[in-house]
Formats: sequence, C-alpha cells, structure tokens
Amino acid sequence: MRFGEKIVEGIFLERPNRYLARVEINGEEVFAHVPDPGRLPGLLLENRKVRLVHQPSEKRKTDYTLVLVRHGSIWVSVFPAFANSLVSNALTERSLPFLNGYSNFASEVKAGNSRFDFRLGFPRSSAYVEVKSVSLVEEGVGKFPDAPTKRGIKHVKELIEFCGKGYRTAVLFVSQRKDTKSITCNDEVDPEFGEWLRRAEGKGVELYGINCKVTPTTISLNEEVEVNL
Repeated sequence: MRFGEKIVEGIFLERPNRYLARVEINGEEVFAHVPDPGRLPGLLLENRKVRLVHQPSEKRKTDYTLVLVRHGSIWVSVFPAFANSLVSNALTERSLPFLNGYSNFASEVKAGNSRFDFRLGFPRSSAYVEVKSVSLVEEGVGKFPDAPTKRGIKHVKELIEFCGKGYRTAVLFVSQRKDTKSITCNDEVDPEFGEWLRRAEGKGVELYGINCKVTPTTISLNEEVEVNL
C-alpha cells in the first residue's frame, strides 16, 4: 500500500503538541500533522529523518502529514489508520492465515452498544475483530500501548462480552515496523489494559500479531508474530 501521491523527506525538529511536528524540508521549516497521538518513545527525536505526505487543502491546518520516522536502519510508520487499511486489504485478499473461512466482512460495524473494526461472516455466526497499531518496540518486542488507553480497555471489555455471547472475537496487533519479533502488553505504561487483555485471553478472545515491511513509499503486512502476555 502506498502512503500517498506526493511523499517528501524532511528532518524532525520538535513536537509542540501531540498532533503537531515542526519539520525541516529542503531548508525550510514547516509544521506537519502527527496522526499518532501516542508518546512515540524513541522515535520522534530531534534530527531524525522523516517522510511526509504533501497534501495541501483549505480544510487542513497543515499541508503535510508525518507518516514515517527513520529508526536506525528501518522506517517506522506512525500512522495508526494504516493498520486498519492493511487488514482490510488482507481480508479482501483472504491472506490472513489465522482468519479464514468467512464469506464476507464489514468495517466499522455497530453491534449492541459497541463499534468494532471488523465483522466477519461465518456460516454459523460472526466474528468481531479489533485492530491495534503498535509502534513501540524494545529488543524486538512490540509493546502496546505506548500511552494509557481507556479506549483500548473499552474495546477489550466489549470483546469479552461478545465472546461470552458465543461470537468469535479477536484482537489483532499490527506492528508497523519490520523489527518486531513478538508483541506483549505494556504493563509499565498501562497495567489496567494488560490486566484486561490477560482476562480476555482467558475468556477465549483470540490474540494475534503481525509485523510490517516498510519502504520509503509503501507499507505491507509481513509476517505473523506471537503475542506473549
């Protein structure tokens, strides 16, 4: 999947707030939208190379969106919405080995008082899947979340509830970088999320992980990795 029509390279300078970055592009300082409101530890550091989508519009406050950060020898995506797009493409292509046998799927589905990223239609029932984007990796271990997430806890509780009603439910962690070998919950940042995720696994919610191949202009799902709690 390509990031956008016009992609440019810049140098990260600072992050005035969680949705804004000051970046140097061809010697000129500009502001860019940061789509990931998380802390992004170890990534948005001064003088790091970044890649941005140039998409000016009268409706936008900035002409640029920061999508990639250079981290050592790899590019890391900091655009969480790409995770859902990648999973949607994979479901269309039926290329996820741990999710197969469905006849159809839908995105952003309301069910009860909940809204799920995906619903898969199986012959006897439905499966509900939540996708979580992972950007923090330490020594090959992807950790989610990188900031406290009440929304993430709510999603896990909802999956437990639907699992108890007989539906198949799953959390799919997508690490938008290639160096991820496994994924776990980040108990140091949000122990409550870790508690609920472990409870969900014990109640039958399925947990899956996958990393990504990231180039200067594209991102694609790469290989499945274990989720170890």
